[in-house]
Amino acid sequence: MVQRISSGTGRRNKGQGFRPTAARALESIFDILHGEIEGRTVLDLFAGTGAFGVVALKRGATLAVFADTSREAERRIQKALTQYHLEERAIVFREDVFHFLNRVSKEGRTYDIIFADPPYDLFSMKKVISAILSAEILAPGGVLVFEHSKREAPPDMDGLSLRRSRVFGETTISIFDHN
Repeated sequence: MVQRISSGTGRRNKGQGFRPTAARALESIFDILHGEIEGRTVLDLFAGTGAFGVVALKRGATLAVFADTSREAERRIQKALTQYHLEERAIVFREDVFHFLNRVSKEGRTYDIIFADPPYDLFSMKKVISAILSAEILAPGGVLVFEHSKREAPPDMDGLSLRRSRVFGETTISIFDHN
């Protein structure tokens, strides 16, 4: 089932359209998370093309939830879900990610793996990670995968330990374990 919830504007990268996660970065993430996807619930924040959530579903995640403000993102994600026959294990929300986090927190939902790829020029890592931790939606023992500019160092955050960071051109992928 694909659920639509509307609000917000688009997630664009200053006239460059969507900035999808590079294939080699995505492959590296799933190599690192090998054995941790199957049977898990994942949340793809600032989902854009939805690549992380779609690949997680293809690798055995039981549920992927996508959140992005853009109609174009919603369209792309739904198209990919349909293409791979994954609609029954996915929910797509089109709303502001911070509103989404607040709402989901009140509902008491948690996710085993959260992938966050905010627009680099709009949100700091610390702001987004603080919002995720405050919402208490990352399950105990869960994993946070964060895509960010290589110019921004991963912050020290109570409740998270940095497992690994890897640079791909201008992008860094940082993977945190929830303590």
